[in-house]
Formats: sequence, structure tokens, C-alpha cells
Amino acid sequence: MKKAKKLISILLVLSMSVMLLAACGKKENGKNTNTDNGTTNNGGTTNETETGDNTATNDAYPGTPGANEITVNIASEPPEMFTVTTTDTTSFTVIRHVIENLVMLDENDEVIPGVAEDWTISDDGLTYTFKLREGMKWSNGEPVTAHDFVFAWKSLLNPDFAADYAYFGFVFKNGEKYYNGEVGEEELGFKALSDYELEVTLENPTAYFLSQLAFGVFAPVNEKAYNQFGDTYGTDADKMVYNGPFIMTSWEHENKIVLEKNPDYWNADKVQLEKITMVMINDTNAAFNAFKAGEVDIIGLNGEQAEVLRTEGYPVYTYDDGATFYLEYNLNDPYLANKNLRKALTYAIDKQAFVTAILKNSSKPAVSFTAPAVNGLNDKFYEEIGALLPTLDVEKAKEYYATALEELGVDHVELTMIADDSDTAVENAAFVQEQLRVNLGIDLKVENMPFKSRLERMSNKDFSVVFAGWGPDYNDPMTFIDLFETGNGNNHTSYSNPAYDDLLDKIRTELDPAKRMGLLMDAEKLLMDDLPISPIYWRYRDYTISGKITGGVLRTAFQDMNYRYVTTK
Repeated sequence: MKKAKKLISILLVLSMSVMLLAACGKKENGKNTNTDNGTTNNGGTTNETETGDNTATNDAYPGTPGANEITVNIASEPPEMFTVTTTDTTSFTVIRHVIENLVMLDENDEVIPGVAEDWTISDDGLTYTFKLREGMKWSNGEPVTAHDFVFAWKSLLNPDFAADYAYFGFVFKNGEKYYNGEVGEEELGFKALSDYELEVTLENPTAYFLSQLAFGVFAPVNEKAYNQFGDTYGTDADKMVYNGPFIMTSWEHENKIVLEKNPDYWNADKVQLEKITMVMINDTNAAFNAFKAGEVDIIGLNGEQAEVLRTEGYPVYTYDDGATFYLEYNLNDPYLANKNLRKALTYAIDKQAFVTAILKNSSKPAVSFTAPAVNGLNDKFYEEIGALLPTLDVEKAKEYYATALEELGVDHVELTMIADDSDTAVENAAFVQEQLRVNLGIDLKVENMPFKSRLERMSNKDFSVVFAGWGPDYNDPMTFIDLFETGNGNNHTSYSNPAYDDLLDKIRTELDPAKRMGLLMDAEKLLMDDLPISPIYWRYRDYTISGKITGGVLRTAFQDMNYRYVTTK
């Protein structure tokens, strides 16, 4: 998941996150509140750790009054819903409920059928043939066919759309060549064999390809609908079409989104909810008060709120959402082009203090880049690679800063950081500001702004420093490490290192798992030496649910929020 861009994040400090996009790893030793263990497509369990009293009930806060409907807080306005160009976690959270991909993920983040009911894979791992369900319909009455995927993926690879995730399409044979104008569409590695049969050929065997297909940018797009709405597609509820379990019936910008059950969804019998209302409350105290007043059924909690509920004996749930948060540096800035300055900034921030004093939850100080949720060869990748950065080293930071000033020929530097305007984002930015003032004597200016504005500034590279985050799109270290490849649409730092790019090329073609993982480690070590970013923390999130919910709340690192199959009293 994920600009969290995206990016690309919702509960707790989501309004700071960039796409968190969707991809594994969660704690499963907690209380399972799901009451339906039916078919593989029935949705999920909570699969999180309940950190409250295990004997507690959630009767104290019974939730909203409507039957077979819930209200959830997504914290911020989704910037857009056109899956080809969407990059942020907030938008993908909504999209997950209204659009069905070829495949989806179950409660264990395993691939399950979606639009595709079956598929075969060639012995060489290069060719996938998908058999699509017949009878699926878009909300405009059009059938869902293989042509919808062909149109969407060609659009993803069309430079005219300027999709930040266009590089995801390079997994297809000739995808990068098509993007660069070197081949025509007839040479692309995907084609509709018929209305309900889709053939896909990859550039290289890719073990995680199927899980990638569950990510939002690989969603189908109905060409007729897109041509009808043009550039306004995905900007309002009535300017897009849906093939998922819910249909967006209302989008009150900066206020709320209403989703209503899609009676034509292929698995509608497994969907109990008739309505999901997604509100946009970016102040954590306001969200907490709304929950206690029975106006919202699911909210994120900051550390103090979680402790209040635990004291009351009310259930609090915690999960690893897979996101890494960091300071992102624009290397086009003449100061930040200096590697020693970037190292000084990185070493001067007390990551453990940030977690302890600001977040007050189970988040961890980030001592490398790839988050703990992501698998390595035999264990989690972050455990296999070990700590690459200290949690704090003020003396070293001062040494780096002195060297940087000498190299730059100045006696001080002036920097400005952009960040979101939610209460948590303001507090987080203030912590960084104070750390740099106390430990290095740097007066960091901060500009707070709405989530959407911050994403636009990042995309336009109109910043010096930004507090940002990244969540995994699939369960492989590459979902983090290829982010800073030269020319990557999500590489807002303009970082470019030929040695790093060469490692990525080798990773993509290496078939031996152990050698490939070694190359991934080499790439991360190089990145953590060059430091176009300063990792701050790996996010764990607390949330709670009202008493009306009996099961089906799914929160994982690779799906963030999935309420498709929630059940209520």
C-alpha cells in the first residue's frame, strides 16, 4: 500500500502517507472477530492483535444506528479515482471497494479469483492465460471483458497519461519499449484472445506477478465510460463506472463518500453490508469524539486515545500496515545535493524518541528502508539485512554537517519542509523541526497543507524536504527498492545512481532466489549510504470498532482497509 503516494494513509497518521498501496505480513495471534469462515472469496478476518482486555466487549460504544451499514473514517479527501493515474492510499482504499481486478487478495493476502475465475501459467513462467467470468457487468450496463484490461494497461503505459506507476507496466513484455515509443501496441505482452480470455506475456519470470495484479493500477477500465467522461473520469461519483461489490452513489468532496451495495456483483450473496459511508475527519480528537457519540464505527487511534480505551477495557486492535515514513530530499536543491548534509540530517533525528514521545504506539524506529512486513529469503527482509542506520548519533551528525558546510562554502543552510495539515502531521513535523534545531542548529521552516496539495507539490518536485511515506504494493523488497530508480515516476527526489540502476536490472533477471535477495540487499545498502531519504519509523497502527460490527474487518499491510465482507448485528 502503498504515496501512502502510493503511495502510495488513513488511520492515525494517514493524512501524512503517500500510496500505500496494497501488498503482507500481519500479526495473527490476536482475537478473530470474524464469524463467517465460508468460501475463499468471503473476505476476511481481523487478523490483528487485540491489545485491550481479552475479556472486554465493545458494548460500550454500539456504533451507528443504521442496519447493515457502517461509517468509517478515511481521514482525508481522495485526490482522484482514475486507477491509471491514482497513486495514494486513500484513493486506493475507496477503489478497493468499488472495482474488481483480475485477482484480489484474501484475509491472508493470498491471491484469489476476481474477474478471472481461473488461469494457467506456462512452464517457463512467462505466459499467463486468464479465463474471465462471463456475465459480470459495469454499472453502465457494459459487460466486463478482457478488452477492459487491455485498454487500462495500454493507458498505464501511454506517456500521455503521465502515470507515476507506468513502470509497473514494464513487467509486461515490451512494456518499457512501448512506453518509450520503440514498439507498437501489437508487440505488447498482453492481448484479448476473446471477450473472456486474456493472454499475458512477461518480460522476465516474476514470482510476485499475480499479487501485483491485485494492486489498483492493474484494475480494468471501461473504454466507453472513459471516452464519455474524458479528463473528468474519476473526479466525481457519477463520472466513473464500477464492477465491484459496491457502487459510489455520492462524493461530497472534503466531507464524505457513500458506497451502496452492487446487486450485480458476481459475489453479492457474500456481501452483507448495504452501505458504507466513508467520512473525512482529519482531526484525531474529532474522530474519537464522533466514535464515542455513535457517529462512526471504525476509527484510527493515536497513542493517547488507544490508552484511554485500554483503561476502559475496550478492545484496541494493532497491525503492521507495512509503511515506512521518512524525510524525502529534493536533490535538485543545491544544499540537499550534498550527501554529507543528507547524512547529517538523517543522523540528527532521534527515531526512538519520535516513536515513544509522538506516536506512542507499537511503531518501530526505521533503521533501514524496506518495512518489516515484507518477506526476505527465509525471514523478513529487514531482519536479514540488519540495521543500516543508527536510531540517533548526534556527534556523527555534527561531523557530517561541518563537512557539508565546508564543501558548500557556507556557514549555514536554509531548508523548508512541506507536510500535511492534520493535527498528527503538524505534530510530527514540529518534532523534526525541533530535533534539527537542537542537534544541528538548523532552522527548518515548515509548510503545512492539505494532503492533496502535498501530493501535487511532490509530483511537481516543488519542495526541498517533505515528510512522506511509502507502503508496499506487493510482498517483495522490490516494491520499496525500485522506488528510487532513475526516472521512476514516484522518485520525487530526482536521485540517480548508475550503480543502483544496474543492480535493479540484475535483480529483474536473476532467477536464483538467494542471489536475487543478495542483490536486493546490495541495492538497499547503497541507498542507505546515499540517503536521498531519511527513514524515520515503520508504522504500526491502532484502531477500534463499534459494537455493531461482528466480523469481516480486514486490515493488512497489503490491503490497508478492506470492509467488503464486514458483518453486523
